[in-house]
Amino acid sequence: LPLIATNLLQVMFNMADVAVVGQFAGPLALGAVGSTTMINSLFVGMLIGFGGGINVVIAFHYGTKNSKNIVEAVHSAFLVSLIIGAIFFICGELSLKPLLLMLQTKPELIEDATLYLRILFLGLPALAVYNCGNAIYSASGNTRKPLIFLAISGVINVILNLFLNNIKAFRQFDLHQYQFFL
Repeated sequence: LPLIATNLLQVMFNMADVAVVGQFAGPLALGAVGSTTMINSLFVGMLIGFGGGINVVIAFHYGTKNSKNIVEAVHSAFLVSLIIGAIFFICGELSLKPLLLMLQTKPELIEDATLYLRILFLGLPALAVYNCGNAIYSASGNTRKPLIFLAISGVINVILNLFLNNIKAFRQFDLHQYQFFL
């Protein structure tokens, strides 16, 4: 159950972003974030699948109780995860606009959707490393620790969404119309 909850939470990050943006940033920002859901799901899904592959390799070595192979596999998995995350970041950055255009994103949403995806893609290397750690813990039978890490990062994600959206709203607030109060 913790493993299922972990994967569900990971996919729900974008949903939390949509909820917060929809509540505080307005319809255009909501449309921009919502238009990126398929792209976000694609990259997150590939990283979850990659983590599943790591899980199989580590579980095999864990089952054979060969500590040398476990250590080598763990080090290799972290290195490859970091490289895969960097490759996904670069590929995502290079394909932002073409992906949004292929998904027929409305022209008025492209700029905000591009910014949102850039922020998401910056986190892909860290997400790849997280999925690697998740796979390693899960292969050894510990599925609660990754769930706790993800739950904490989910709370931080929502707090940062609220904080950053409030900064954006404050910056757009026109003080000149309330000049008589000053």
